[in-house]
Amino acid sequence: MYTTTRICAAILWIAAGVSLAHAEQAAAPALPKISTHDNQRPAGTFANGELRLALWAGTGRWSPYGAAGSTLDLAAVGEEGGPLSVPSPLIRVPQGTVVHVSLRNTLTIPLRVTGFCDRPGRCDSIVIAPGATGDARFTLNAAGTFHYWGGRTGSQLGNRDGDDSQLGGAIIADPPSADTSDRVFVLGRRASEAGSPRAPLTVINGRSWPHTERLSYATGETVRWRVINLTNIAHAMHLHGFYFRVDSVGDGASDTHYEDSQRREAVTEQVGSGRTMMMNWMPQRPGNWLFHCHMLVHMMARESLRPGLTAEAGSHAGAPHDSAGMAGLVLGVLVTGPDRTPAAPAAPRRALQMVIDHDTRLGATASYKVGLSSAGVTAPRLNLGAVPGPVMVLTRGEPVSVEVVNRMREPTAIHWHGIELESYDDGVPGFGGTAGSVTPPVAPGGAFTARFTPMRAGTFIYHTHWHDPAQLAGGIYGPLIVLEPGETYQPSRDHIIVVSLDGAYPEDALRNEPFAVNGARQPPPLELEPGVVNRLRFINITADAVALTVQLISRFDPVQWTLAGKDGAATPPAQRTARQARQLITVGETYDFEVTPGPGPLWLELRRGNGEQLIQWAVLVRR
Repeated sequence: MYTTTRICAAILWIAAGVSLAHAEQAAAPALPKISTHDNQRPAGTFANGELRLALWAGTGRWSPYGAAGSTLDLAAVGEEGGPLSVPSPLIRVPQGTVVHVSLRNTLTIPLRVTGFCDRPGRCDSIVIAPGATGDARFTLNAAGTFHYWGGRTGSQLGNRDGDDSQLGGAIIADPPSADTSDRVFVLGRRASEAGSPRAPLTVINGRSWPHTERLSYATGETVRWRVINLTNIAHAMHLHGFYFRVDSVGDGASDTHYEDSQRREAVTEQVGSGRTMMMNWMPQRPGNWLFHCHMLVHMMARESLRPGLTAEAGSHAGAPHDSAGMAGLVLGVLVTGPDRTPAAPAAPRRALQMVIDHDTRLGATASYKVGLSSAGVTAPRLNLGAVPGPVMVLTRGEPVSVEVVNRMREPTAIHWHGIELESYDDGVPGFGGTAGSVTPPVAPGGAFTARFTPMRAGTFIYHTHWHDPAQLAGGIYGPLIVLEPGETYQPSRDHIIVVSLDGAYPEDALRNEPFAVNGARQPPPLELEPGVVNRLRFINITADAVALTVQLISRFDPVQWTLAGKDGAATPPAQRTARQARQLITVGETYDFEVTPGPGPLWLELRRGNGEQLIQWAVLVRR
């Protein structure tokens, strides 16, 4: 239940399009500093078994790149007696706690706040007039990860990306005897100004890489993270080097906790706008690792506030990852301690060579080609063209060394997406490895040898991890398939479907990213063998397509398939059930499905998250 202690009867005179920051600057040019915090200190005080929290909202000056960086003026929330902060103060209490919140609005426009509500229960909003204080009293009877957020009246989380975009924080309700050592990460986004060539500003707990918190864990330590997306779009959160388990997902008002049999392993997971995720993982190898959004626009240094940078991504082609190479939704993780992975089998190391060179198929637009061979045998390709790269087929448990030869005029790096390996071999130049042995870039004319032993059979990706988007758009990527010992790659039953960019990386990639399937905007028919199990391996290695949906359809009957794996991890037995042949695949995800086709025409469809059809192509069943 919500009340307002002061009722404003005046007509709202601020138009919807007026900037919060501009309106506040006119009245108070000397703005207070907005602090950032790591969501480790809960706000408020307990009295008589109730959490009491007094907040205030105002406009301040925010430095997402640290004290030396440029600033941005916007609205934020702080605890009374303290500074405004991004994210807003953390509310964390034991399950069953009654929370009493007051929020004083010092802005010159009304403030709409959502999230101060009972759990379980319906979350309505409160509107607080300028100069007024709103009160809310609610009970957190459900344990989980929740959030609250604010904005202009009439705003929704899905369209909130301006001066009100950082109004929001976490609400955590802990079950009895819970371990509260988990970490809370709030994702934020501020859109660029209209007409600006700069990319949006994206932050984790109020800061952008390389100013995000550097985390440190020991090998064998259980790590629990709560990820809360308070931006207006979805994100594809990717962990290097290790798998994480998804324990719960929510929408801010409710949180679904999975039973053990329904939990899944992943290296990449979509967290939609307003959604939450509880993830659990255990580092096994020492070194430096990354956790980041796999959308290029959210990890590139084309951001509006980064000091000393231009808006052109190509201008950073020679910079290491740790400085100008990345920005945005990126966390660095240092793992120390002994290597706790099982010893690799005492087997000969298979040698492969990958050669990367320039290509001319796109004319003046940068394009590249990847060659792959082993013992003089050229690796198979999905088509006769240069993209995607060759199919790298490995065997679980067989040690390999891959020599990456760079014949280009620019540096590069190759990341083995989803593979569990040493940090030095992971493909993040200037950051991977350890202090005494840092991963180098593959210099023009040079080479780098990555060594690893695949621990799982499944579908993976190799792709450039250099921070020039032209390399990914231009073709430095390909499928990496790991088979069980004794298996052979049979393209007639093992079908790889790579969704990627088709050519140049567009400045408005979120809206107009050009797609290709196995290198073609209109792929040829896919041929399946009838009466036997066919495996469909889907890979999304686009730049920013965070919500692609693929479906197998029939003109006459519904089609079903069985999920066999995700991100290279085998599907748990309880989840290997037939389901409708439709799947959302975010950028950086892979999915394996098994289907036994019957007679009749079939089609594969690729659609955007909004339902827009992008590509449809025929599926032929051999007779």
